[in-house]
Amino acid sequence: MKKGIWLILILLSLNSCESVGYGMLDNSIDADSFSVEIFEEQAANAPAGYGANFTEFLRDFLVSRSKMKLKNDKADIEITGKIKSYFTTPAAVQSDEVAALNSLKVSIEVSVINNKDEKQSFERNFNQFSNYESSSDLSSVEDALLEDINEKLSQDILSQLSSNW
Repeated sequence: MKKGIWLILILLSLNSCESVGYGMLDNSIDADSFSVEIFEEQAANAPAGYGANFTEFLRDFLVSRSKMKLKNDKADIEITGKIKSYFTTPAAVQSDEVAALNSLKVSIEVSVINNKDEKQSFERNFNQFSNYESSSDLSSVEDALLEDINEKLSQDILSQLSSNW
């Protein structure tokens, strides 16, 4: 009898878990639309076209994780930016003073104009990095590193947009 009660309780608890929803939308941004101009490439070491690639990544990220719609002009939120730096540095040094890990670091400058509430406009620098094995050639891992960095930078921008400072 006790086993039957436990079985029923377990089934009920599993069934109740189905009703829990996890949303990716950020509803704290008081805007219906946004635009993102192509990020200017000022970093000498950045790969050609990185500004345009990051811009597309950011647009897709914001569309998929906010309620805002992408517009080309007259958007509630206008985002512009620059790729300021793009470089690698040793991240972890071994006992023989050779780097075990290297780090790709990207810094961007972002300017946001909020046409619905000017107090929520901002200019800010964002920095992110991703580590890779020093035995790997940067060109062979660069796409995966940039995917990770772009995700982190986009999340930083979305967090700042939704912070309502």
